[in-house]
Amino acid sequence: MPEDWEKEADLEKKQQVLEAWGKSVGAGRMASEEAMELQPKGRDAPAPEGTGEDGDQGGSCCCRSPCGECLGIFLKYTVGRTMQLSLYVLDIVTDIGVAVTDYRAGDYIFAYLTLGFVFAPGFLFSLFAFTEVLSNNTGLLACFKAPLWLISFPVLPLWPVVRDLRQIFHGVMALFPSRRQHHLEYLNRPSRAYLVKFLEAFAEAAPQLLLRLYKITLRRQLLPFSQFETLEIVQISFSLLTLTTKIISTHQKNITTSQVINGDMEDSQRFRMPCFVQILAVLWWAGFLVARFQAMALFAGSWKAWIFLVIGLHVALVFLFQTVAAGKNRLKRVFIYLFSAFVFIFAYLQFNMKARLKVAAWFPYTVYAILVFLENSVMLVMWFMSQMNAASALPEEEQAVYTIHRERLIFIHYGCFCFSLFMMILTFVCAPGPPPDAREEDEKENVGATVTKVSSFSHG
Repeated sequence: MPEDWEKEADLEKKQQVLEAWGKSVGAGRMASEEAMELQPKGRDAPAPEGTGEDGDQGGSCCCRSPCGECLGIFLKYTVGRTMQLSLYVLDIVTDIGVAVTDYRAGDYIFAYLTLGFVFAPGFLFSLFAFTEVLSNNTGLLACFKAPLWLISFPVLPLWPVVRDLRQIFHGVMALFPSRRQHHLEYLNRPSRAYLVKFLEAFAEAAPQLLLRLYKITLRRQLLPFSQFETLEIVQISFSLLTLTTKIISTHQKNITTSQVINGDMEDSQRFRMPCFVQILAVLWWAGFLVARFQAMALFAGSWKAWIFLVIGLHVALVFLFQTVAAGKNRLKRVFIYLFSAFVFIFAYLQFNMKARLKVAAWFPYTVYAILVFLENSVMLVMWFMSQMNAASALPEEEQAVYTIHRERLIFIHYGCFCFSLFMMILTFVCAPGPPPDAREEDEKENVGATVTKVSSFSHG
């Protein structure tokens, strides 16, 4: 019996020791968690031992910052801005070079039109600023500022060049950690120079592309697009690339604005599609624009001024679908809606991201693709019939050559269009979906709308 008592006493002591050890461990864990909560986080957190101010541990760049951060700043603000600036300058330079070539060849109308389109973005922006000054200012200030915008339109195309050069400078200086935050804040400032670039894409690059393709079709009307000059190929390539990249960047900016307004994104954040999705989008719009401009140029080459009727009907229909209600800044509204209707001739941009009807992201692009497909098909049929009538009096051997060339152009058109549809499908399949918070808010809005409709129906 004493032995059993001794065993029980030993077991009780062991249990008490284990309980005390467990309590001490739990208290230490709670204390460590409280200490972790009280420690500063983010930028205020102290760097671990053996690290610098930016937290690098031997794998740092020459500027004492993490390699990933340096590389991201270098690629985005230095390489990216340099490529954008080069594309913008080369697009304008090639347009001026083509205008000089046309002038020396005696094609004065094409030379003047080409040169006029170079200054069209600055003129449109000055008109926009003119109406904005008149609507937001009164008295002597409006009388002084408004004419200055109209006078400055010839030099406005240089504004994006100056801004990009300053952005490149601040991007290089942001690689050094001493005043990185200051330079990054400057890089993220909004600027209206983007609007000049947007106008340059749709009011300069797109008309230049159509005008140049139209001139090429006039060179040999029965064999259109059979003779290209080197400078024309370069100009067409830069104009097409400018238009394609601006469509994608505008789409990203529209999504950023929508998410910032809805509260899904901070003001300092920017929406960016993954690189792979951006490549798919570039291929999508490049194929779409090639098919679109080819059909319009062929139709213009055969039916001449009738192309303005097609453009006018397109602009009028899109303009009527937009709301031009009476309210503040009605002149400004009309100006914006007319220009957006003109933009829709070449591409669809979802300016109003907060649509009245909740539909899938791909739905409006699909509807637009169907409408453009029908419009292009009508123009191609009319061009084909006029070409057949023009070649009907020629010998059969020449007719066979022209027929093969026409069929080849039609195959290229529908091949590019089908390729663009395939790239569009891949783009929407691979594109990231909306954030979970946005989906939950949309579901709540839908449920709220449904409950409101049911309640109103029940009360009625």
